[in-house]
Amino acid sequence: MASAVQICNMALMRIGQNQFIDSIDEQSKAAELCALHYEQCRDEVLQAFPWPFAEARVALADIGSPPQNWAFRYRYPVDCLEARHISVPGVTMPTSAQRIPYKVVHATGGRAILTNQEQAELVYTVRVEDTTYFPQAFVNALAWRLAAELAMGLQARPENYASAIQNYQYTIGQAQALAFEESEEGPVPDSEFIQARN
Repeated sequence: MASAVQICNMALMRIGQNQFIDSIDEQSKAAELCALHYEQCRDEVLQAFPWPFAEARVALADIGSPPQNWAFRYRYPVDCLEARHISVPGVTMPTSAQRIPYKVVHATGGRAILTNQEQAELVYTVRVEDTTYFPQAFVNALAWRLAAELAMGLQARPENYASAIQNYQYTIGQAQALAFEESEEGPVPDSEFIQARN
């Protein structure tokens, strides 16, 4: 699997650079820009889609004192990059009507999750820093996203930024399709409209 430096070099190559880096910490303009943008771009691509390799589940810790109109206030997991949904007990693929409402709010010492679900379990995207977990499709999307930032920093050419973003959007769509093939969760339930007709 690609390392962070290799991903940076892929991004540099995609904007036509032929001077690559050996380390993100080296003294060069390219390395400085990679150090500036790499983690931000990685997290953005992780947040863009519920990647199976970055999915985590945790029973939320009740911290009490929920505000009016909410039954529970839970601590937001420290390693959570993007909250996806509250698990519906006994249901793998809930319809929109079955989904459990929740809200992420500010709390003393961090963030909190408000919901009316007792003993709530959160499904979320965790921040994955180890590149050995990255599928090739994710690496491809991340390299294009990083390329867009490097294009502006190294070349100041908006057209190269726009081209890299367009390629990122295309490759992330492909990556998402591949990610769906890594799970088999049963048939998608009928929509509420179809259920109402039956």
